[in-house]
Amino acid sequence: MAGIPHDHYEPKTGGERWLHSRLPIVGLLYDTIMIPTPRNLNWMWIWGIVLTFCLALQIVTGIILAMHYTPHVDKAFASIEHIMRNVNGGYFLRYLHMNGASLFFFAVYLHIFRGLYYGSYKAPREITWVVGMIIYLLMMGTAFMGYVLPWGQMSFWGATVITGLFGAIPGIGEPIQTWLLGGPAVDNATLNRFFSPSATPCRSGPTS
Repeated sequence: MAGIPHDHYEPKTGGERWLHSRLPIVGLLYDTIMIPTPRNLNWMWIWGIVLTFCLALQIVTGIILAMHYTPHVDKAFASIEHIMRNVNGGYFLRYLHMNGASLFFFAVYLHIFRGLYYGSYKAPREITWVVGMIIYLLMMGTAFMGYVLPWGQMSFWGATVITGLFGAIPGIGEPIQTWLLGGPAVDNATLNRFFSPSATPCRSGPTS
């Protein structure tokens, strides 16, 4: 994009020159917006901004939901019911958060497909592709942590099965599993560990 010829921002007044010499944010915005659109750009390039919207949605709704969530095995499920029944607009925020997570993955898969279709993983963009895949794996881990938070039957057994996969790694598996669980079995320490880094509280629906 930098090689595409276009008019660059030139401050005209003394105030604009003063601001541009200290904080060239206006010039950066101008140069970004005024770059001509490439001829091969089409609707398949929208998924990056869709993912940005999904991320903002998950952060905002997740923070609000976390204000009402209690990360304790005896109170987690009840706090979900409290969000759904007693918090003003709680059911709307929770379903927005839950469906936003599904939209997040839908957009990610289409974004990956677009990258594969147009060869965005090839030189000189290999590092960008590798970083994207790392972010994708972190996203999967975060979504799993959020799935555990309601602490229903599916949450409990999901945590048991997935952490058990780490325990199957020869040699180092058992210490990793114990570290993930915070003890010998899925318990309150596990819920606290999954809640702490998770940006997706209340990811899944209440389960019996």
